Amino acid sequence: MAGSLAVRVVADGTETSESVLDALATVYERVDPADGDTGDDSTVDCVVAVAPLADAAWQRLADRGDAPLVVLASPADSESRHRATEAGATDVVIADHDRFAALAHRVRGVVEGRRSATGQGPRALESEAEERAADGRYLRDLYDVATDDALSFEAKTERILEIGLDRLGVENAHLSSIDRRPERYEVVASVGDLPIEPGVQLDLATTFCKRTIQSDDVLAIDHAAERGWRGDPAYEENDVECYLGARVTVGGSLYGTVCFMDRSPRPPFTEAERAFVSLVARWLSHELERRRRETAVDALHDGTARLLRAKTTGSVCETATEVAAAVLDAPRTRVWLVDDDPGTRLRAAADHACEADADPIERGDGRGDALWEALDDGATRRSDDPEGVDGTGFAERTRSALVTPLGTDGVLIAGSPTADAFDDVDDVMAGMVGSNVVAALERIDWIDQVRDARERFQRIFESASDGLLLVDPAADEIADCNDRLCELLGFDRAELRTVAPSTICRDDIEAFRRLLVRAREEGRAGADELVCRDRGGGRIPVAVSAAAVELDGRDYVLASVRDIRDRLHREQALSVFNRVLRHNIRNDMNVVIGRATMLRGALDGADQRAHLDHIVETARKLTELGEKARTFRRLDDREPEADSVAVGGLLERVRESLVGEYPDATVTIRGADDATAAVAPTIDVAMRELLENAIKHATTDDPAVTVTVARDEDGVSVRVADEGPGLPEQDRAVLEGGYETPLNHGSGLGLWLANWVVTAAGGSIAVVDAGPEGTTIELSLPAATGAAEP
Repeated sequence: MAGSLAVRVVADGTETSESVLDALATVYERVDPADGDTGDDSTVDCVVAVAPLADAAWQRLADRGDAPLVVLASPADSESRHRATEAGATDVVIADHDRFAALAHRVRGVVEGRRSATGQGPRALESEAEERAADGRYLRDLYDVATDDALSFEAKTERILEIGLDRLGVENAHLSSIDRRPERYEVVASVGDLPIEPGVQLDLATTFCKRTIQSDDVLAIDHAAERGWRGDPAYEENDVECYLGARVTVGGSLYGTVCFMDRSPRPPFTEAERAFVSLVARWLSHELERRRRETAVDALHDGTARLLRAKTTGSVCETATEVAAAVLDAPRTRVWLVDDDPGTRLRAAADHACEADADPIERGDGRGDALWEALDDGATRRSDDPEGVDGTGFAERTRSALVTPLGTDGVLIAGSPTADAFDDVDDVMAGMVGSNVVAALERIDWIDQVRDARERFQRIFESASDGLLLVDPAADEIADCNDRLCELLGFDRAELRTVAPSTICRDDIEAFRRLLVRAREEGRAGADELVCRDRGGGRIPVAVSAAAVELDGRDYVLASVRDIRDRLHREQALSVFNRVLRHNIRNDMNVVIGRATMLRGALDGADQRAHLDHIVETARKLTELGEKARTFRRLDDREPEADSVAVGGLLERVRESLVGEYPDATVTIRGADDATAAVAPTIDVAMRELLENAIKHATTDDPAVTVTVARDEDGVSVRVADEGPGLPEQDRAVLEGGYETPLNHGSGLGLWLANWVVTAAGGSIAVVDAGPEGTTIELSLPAATGAAEP
């Protein structure tokens, strides 16, 4: 730290003045401030001004006398820089960040250089004034170059070196890059008379820069032979007597050096010259950092576009290694993907500039610890070791490694044979590359899923037994149709796609349009019977169901068109059959019963009356058969939706109706107080059929039937037990299997009806016991959770 400093600070505000004095106190042991507005400038070592300032302040600065003037301005304040030049500023500091610290170091360089050159106190000589004016010109030249966006980095570097060469009056100025392991020194840019060309590589031990990189200070050697350098390779192999150099850093890490040298000795370098070289090193560091970031951002931008164009996982991984190498300036990169569900093995999916292929890495085998740690942590990890980083999966020696997790899919690793090759900026850039790779892998997975879904949809679409119509409702166009629809309507696909969707059912055009709208708005819609026209104009009754679907980000309506001509024919035939069965058989049997009853009264013989009794009974059974067929038709027309039914109340109603028809029968109901079933009320038909069947087939004149109701977590069970002769095998097959064999038929429609109603309600029916002393049949019904209907 230098001794004392007498300074006058000119600034707009006390707070700014105090910030300047605090910064100066970090480079001087004692700071003596003079009056900021007035005073004798001949008594101060330096005048310091912080722009912007009022016109009057600039005028007083121009009239200050011989005291050096250092002005602090922001990069955007071109007006203040111009006013500083007019005021004869010795130096202009352009800074936004750490601006007061930069100002303090510049003031120290100006003041100490002035003192060294003159050997005098604060009063400046005319030669000093000339030198200050020259320094101001050099600094302005440096500023103009550094802020010229039209110049490339190479052009800026060469121009800055030329300015320094002129300022210091030496034979050569050059910028170098340095790798510490191996200790390699490479010339990046060079100007001057010495034979030092860009691209030349040297052993670091043979350069003066080996000492420069060991300190943050400027290394100044005015006469190497007299300063202890005899016998050193840096002196013996280069024939250089005078050297002035400083470290150049990028992202806080060593990049190389900027140095100025001459084959002849010279007087000791002044503090101002040291400060000038330090400034050049900072500006070059800034330009290198900016270039690196611009290059990395450009590479990241281009790489992101390439990643999103990749069409397979393999191409994503290949692109990722190339992008990472460009963004991180990494000599080698590799992508490892998790190769198994437990996540215990990694496989090398792609690499860039790796000399050898990599075998799979098992968790815990010691070859990929750095990879597994990053994958488990979910965070980018940076490792450095001069002897070599372990667990990277690289066959080559790696002194620096940067591992970025790719979600849970794997990791991306960048490696370098140079120590400290990556910094904090690389960490951030690597994380961005990793995020883009994850997005690209997710996109590939999404594309695969969409492709699989489309292929499944297409297979279903083409193989469907119904005609399918894919409608674009926004454009009112048919986007696609399957072969079955073309076959049904007699058109080919090309023809159908030129037809407006609604005209497919032109006889019911408004109904079809409403169906499409409802499907689009509500998600699903249907129509039981519409009429289509085929190519020849023929009418085709169809049932249409439609649903809203999304394909490739667009909304469509998928309509299923089913030909119902066969169904309508069957329904018509069944209707005719039902009418004939109910009407003709009933009417004819009533005639038979009436005539037989008349004959029975006119006959005296017991045998003859017995025959007539049998005729009457058979006729009544046939009449009942017709009534059961009518019940089938009535139930088929009713809605099958389940409801909440109180089983006890339903059984009571059935019991009352049966006791009225069969007064000698006894029906006992047990355990039905709180049982409710989730069934339609039509379940009463099944209950009646089973109870009536038990009464009619009893072997006693006063039949007794017991109904037991129970409820558990699974549902409601109803057991019907009688005292009859047992259940024939053919009737048992009807109840439990719902089928008959060609040679073994059930006794009637009643058991068929019971089985059909129960199974349609979501329940089941089983024969628990069918011995000679009685039969027990159990109905299992789904339980209801809400309130039951009485």
